[in-house]
Amino acid sequence: MHEDAIFEKAQTIRQDLAALLQQAVSDSMTALKMPLDAEVEQEIRERIAVLIFDEMVNDMPMVPYLAVWEEGSNAIVHAYMSPKIEALAGYTPAELLQVGFINIVRGNIISFFRESSTVEEQVSGISEAQEKRAAGLLENRNWEGCYKIAKKDGDIVWVIDRSTITRFRNSVSENVICLSNGILLESTELLERRESGRQPR
Repeated sequence: MHEDAIFEKAQTIRQDLAALLQQAVSDSMTALKMPLDAEVEQEIRERIAVLIFDEMVNDMPMVPYLAVWEEGSNAIVHAYMSPKIEALAGYTPAELLQVGFINIVRGNIISFFRESSTVEEQVSGISEAQEKRAAGLLENRNWEGCYKIAKKDGDIVWVIDRSTITRFRNSVSENVICLSNGILLESTELLERRESGRQPR
């Protein structure tokens, strides 16, 4: 095949992939029923795109997600949930969106916050960090928790949930939008040992 034809074919494939990625991001955004600043919406779109791309190249057992909510509200929407959630919980992302993730959580959530800036922000130049804050970025904090979830088949499993929560000023509704980039990891054996007080061998 001629070099120009190869280049043209590769360009077409890239455009097709970009269009598919853009469509997947747009499909994820439909779950969000809240008015958003253009900057906050773009931030969410970019994070979803990164998660989708990472899923294509990452075969680790963790389940990445992006949750979005208005500060002070319990209505948390998963703008992105990895397809790997089906192996963990038995639900596809679309099914879980209908069921509601909170409705499969069982028992108390053992959690704690780490109130600190992320590494990303620590290494940003002063002017860049100031621009971010002027644009609406308020703060980041790390959260870790563990809790039980009920799988689709009725089995109960433990998960560890780790995320970085970022708060953005949302002037469209005069509120604060929280984004939680996190991962779920099935940890039943480890956490049941800890719960029963048995030590690992």
